[in-house]
Amino acid sequence: MSATRVRMRLAGLQIAVVALALGECSEPVPASRRSVVLVTLDTTRSDRLGAYGGTAVPTPNLDRVAREGALFETAVSQVPLTLPSHASLMTGRYPASLGVRHNGIYRLPEDVTTLAERLAEEGFETAGFVSSFVLNRGFGVEQGFERFDDVPVDRFQGNRDQLFEAERSADDVNEQVFRWLEERDPDRRFFLWVHYYDPHDPYDPPEREGRRLHGTGYDREISYVDSCFGDLVDRLGEADLLDSTIVVVAGDHGESLGDHGESTHGVFIYEASTRVPLLVRAPGLVPAGRRVAGPVELVAVAATILDLLGLDPLPEGQGPSLRPRIEGDDDGHDATAHAETYMPRLDYGWSELTMVRDGRFKLIQAPTPELYDLRDDPGETLNLFQEDTERGERLAASLASWAKTIEDASAESQASRTLSAEEQERLRSLGYLGGEFSATVGEGDGIARPDPKEMIAQLERFLESRRRLNTGDALGALEISEDILGEHPENHQARVTRILALIDLGRLVEAEPVARAHVEATQTDPAASVALREGSLELMATVYRLQGRIDEAERHYRLVLDLNPDSETSAVDFATLLLESDRPAEAREIVDAFLARHPSSGIALATRFRLEELSGDQDGARRTAAAMADARGGDPEALIRASRVLSQHDPARAAVCLEVALAALAPDPALLAQLGAVQARSGRLEDARETFLAASRMAPRDPRLQYHLGVVALELGDEKEGRFRLEQALRLDAGYREAQELLRRLEGS
Repeated sequence: MSATRVRMRLAGLQIAVVALALGECSEPVPASRRSVVLVTLDTTRSDRLGAYGGTAVPTPNLDRVAREGALFETAVSQVPLTLPSHASLMTGRYPASLGVRHNGIYRLPEDVTTLAERLAEEGFETAGFVSSFVLNRGFGVEQGFERFDDVPVDRFQGNRDQLFEAERSADDVNEQVFRWLEERDPDRRFFLWVHYYDPHDPYDPPEREGRRLHGTGYDREISYVDSCFGDLVDRLGEADLLDSTIVVVAGDHGESLGDHGESTHGVFIYEASTRVPLLVRAPGLVPAGRRVAGPVELVAVAATILDLLGLDPLPEGQGPSLRPRIEGDDDGHDATAHAETYMPRLDYGWSELTMVRDGRFKLIQAPTPELYDLRDDPGETLNLFQEDTERGERLAASLASWAKTIEDASAESQASRTLSAEEQERLRSLGYLGGEFSATVGEGDGIARPDPKEMIAQLERFLESRRRLNTGDALGALEISEDILGEHPENHQARVTRILALIDLGRLVEAEPVARAHVEATQTDPAASVALREGSLELMATVYRLQGRIDEAERHYRLVLDLNPDSETSAVDFATLLLESDRPAEAREIVDAFLARHPSSGIALATRFRLEELSGDQDGARRTAAAMADARGGDPEALIRASRVLSQHDPARAAVCLEVALAALAPDPALLAQLGAVQARSGRLEDARETFLAASRMAPRDPRLQYHLGVVALELGDEKEGRFRLEQALRLDAGYREAQELLRRLEGS
């Protein structure tokens, strides 16, 4: 640190001390200069942070934000699933209002205003960086972000569909965030959303030289995320942005870790999966060391950020600003919090769960209701509903009354879509709906469903079947899924696992009737979501495609796209089928129709890029390759080829393609060398140097890497380093002509 900066900081400290001595507060940074950084920690329990009393591993960086800002002691996630929790956080609306109740099968409606859209209207530069496919572009949370950096997807890497497993580490996210911070417009305020997914199962954080992690398993993931969060805070501080920025840290949901028999999250809404950290740091606005008692909800985060900025709340927002709680104007004595999970119903055919809690008591509405005294029984082990029925019924009435006030009929109707008579007829023409058809999906159907707490042992068996399927034991997965279906035939996810296992085993003749039964079951089950119904048709199309029954597969793909033109999976898979059937013009028509609606879909762009390559349309391939770079999307193979198309005329975008591809692949010195070359060509010399160094550590005897390091060093003005690297290249290959010529020119200069 320079002497001038040291003097400035000492002077600032002296002023602060004087102000405190006079009983005054320093002037807060005005709203016109405030930026916002929202960091969401996936799968993070509040009791694992030191600031919340956690002792398993140190979390100094998160604890620092708590110490320098406000900590909410009882923050509650509205749903223990990533997409619906983030949708509520970003819109200030409850899941029942949005109709977004599960990962992967719902999409945030376009007409809902997000926090990013609101801040963009105010002139903020907006950027979001996520680390799991379930938040990728297309699920709606990208609305309002000028830059949205999501997870590259190579669906069938390793010969199995990894669509919903795609993720990236916090280090990989930070790398992109830090680059954006350097490139952003310094004259604009910004809203930066950073999502870290790492605490999610499996618990295997990346190890890096020079970083010390603590603990094992889940706790080690928490240690890793704290370290990466610290890197982000340090970067903001180095850029003199930290103290003029509102920093909000929120867990999206927790993790059961075996509590009540649940290993991960999603099925239950006990404290382990719904209590999350919530921290707010804003010097001059939020008093340091403030601990806010009483329950609060994540649905209040958007309104709180806008209030701290002096802006009006989101239209139709349902969560109140927590600023009065921060400032002590509201003690939270009468506060309540709510949560729900529809995962048991949507995935397994069990009952959904809803919850309301106050500062002490908590009711879980289930087939067998549960009432807990959280003060005396924080582990929720003693159900008091039978002995304190009056309190339980009072909370149940409160929950029912609240639900009526927050539900949105239009959102529910969207989530509970009714098939038209024409759509029903098309299903019948394909041989489905032979029995009674229940047209409406939604609540209040009066069907008695199993209580999830009575079915948790079956869930663990199902998860074991998926683990076996994902590790290549398709036969083991098949045996478990068949056992589950024998006990509970309504378990849609077990049926999907059975179909996938039969496909992996090559038993397509057996898979066909099971897939047909799955379509029939999802179309006639009132608990099945529209997305699950469409997914059953897509799976049936896959079986037909693998059997070589192209006409049947085509009819199913066309039906799905008629039902839902936004189905990325069906559009891309159908186009691929048409291409394989030597019908490239029709394939292009399908892809172009989808891209007209979703121009930044990486896998759709990659499909169009392949079509243009095959047809010899070089100009079109170059334009699509550029679009892939701008969208930062596509599978790694297509991105690598796109980088080659762009390398001569657009090296900056070529570099982006390779960076996105490498984020999804194991480190490869040849690809790193290609990346370093286009980085250097686009003027990113420091980045090129780091990339060539990384490649040279992996291939220390490759003279070309030493040569390129020498060239970059010379372009950076470091002749000593340049000479050293060129000489290294010649030691590895005495006949390296380019290195010889460059050294001769240096000697003659």
